[in-house]
Amino acid sequence: MKTVGFHTCECSDKRAFPDKRAAEKALGRAQAKRDRQAQHIRGRGPIDRENRVYECEFGMWHLTKQSRRSYEEYTANHAA
Repeated sequence: MKTVGFHTCECSDKRAFPDKRAAEKALGRAQAKRDRQAQHIRGRGPIDRENRVYECEFGMWHLTKQSRRSYEEYTANHAA
């Protein structure tokens, strides 16, 4: 399988993609990989997988397992 090119971002050691389209392409590939893994380990419960992309403060795009709802609840509870 062909991978999507990425860099390391200044905000962390996470894989970073230059634009939303590249991140969404990587997300689709990551989800497909996790789904294939889940088929092989069936019966062990749900498998964690990336479910959305987001843009960081450095303008790069990342994949995350955190749901939009969970993120919004976190930011609402930690607002100054």
